[in-house]
Amino acid sequence: MTATPNPPWRRKLAAAPVAVVTAALLAAGCGSVGYSAGTGDRAKGKELFVQKCGSCHTLADAGTKGQIGPNLDYAFLQSRRSGLGESTIVQVVRGQIAYPITKTSTGAPGMPADLVEGQDAEDVASYVGKVAGK
Repeated sequence: MTATPNPPWRRKLAAAPVAVVTAALLAAGCGSVGYSAGTGDRAKGKELFVQKCGSCHTLADAGTKGQIGPNLDYAFLQSRRSGLGESTIVQVVRGQIAYPITKTSTGAPGMPADLVEGQDAEDVASYVGKVAGK
């Protein structure tokens, strides 16, 4: 005896809850906070990076020598050499800004939440994505 395939209406009915939840999340803006469209103002991003991030992070292009957070040139050097694109680095940086590790497992100071937000975060991510690891 061979099994009969599920009727098309059953597959559509099973997919309906997933579609409803996905639409609700998108409408609420969930999942978009850490995303970057890559349209940031890099000049402003550099200025903001120096002011807000440079005391913790080293980044050669910005002339910063922070010692607390990761050296962003080293952090992205191998990834860039391995072919990781600028847009991916922008997404990683934007995600770290949106969802920082505020309490580290080592006891070292974490990254403050809401250090930069909105367009400022977009500008910083676009800038760092362009210059880190070069």
